[in-house]
Amino acid sequence: MFGLTAHYPALSRASLPSVSCLQDNLRRARRGDPSAFEEIVRRHQHRVYNLAYRMLRDHDDAEDLTQEAFLRVFQSLPRLRDDRALGAYITRVAANLCITWLRTRRRRPEQTTDPTDLASVPAPVGSELHAHLRAAVSDLAPKYRLAVTAFYLEGRSYAEAARALGISARALKTRLYRARTMLRQTVAALDTGAGEEAAT
Repeated sequence: MFGLTAHYPALSRASLPSVSCLQDNLRRARRGDPSAFEEIVRRHQHRVYNLAYRMLRDHDDAEDLTQEAFLRVFQSLPRLRDDRALGAYITRVAANLCITWLRTRRRRPEQTTDPTDLASVPAPVGSELHAHLRAAVSDLAPKYRLAVTAFYLEGRSYAEAARALGISARALKTRLYRARTMLRQTVAALDTGAGEEAAT
């Protein structure tokens, strides 16, 4: 619909447009210039798709959600007042769609995932425990999974992640603390189970 590329490549720093160019693209997109909105999509589609895939664990669903996110952004352009907040707004639209998607669709069986998905999240030693940890992150409530994704997986600062999710930095830190607590409990339970099996 909006010219999404097949593999959602990330833009290199050298290819990133200037702030003035981005603002000009947004102004032209508001006036109905399709090429200007195509440029907005090209700049942000990689991040939106990665967020959707990490939340939904399904490539087809992630692609559908990416399309829907940009459709909603396109429809909202006339109401977007702060040009500098466009990136955070697009992420927030995608995050909200992920939460709605997870709440309204029947959960599908876990798909085979990229082993680098949780590279930024501290993981226990051992491939089996690492796999359990990835599954545990997928089992977190959507708001906690989004917090982990925005802060750990996408490498945003507290302020950037909070702004993208539409919450305060304090609320983000609270969600991250609770997510880490739940993940530690999962790992501890696995360690206990492994020790009991070894003793028998």
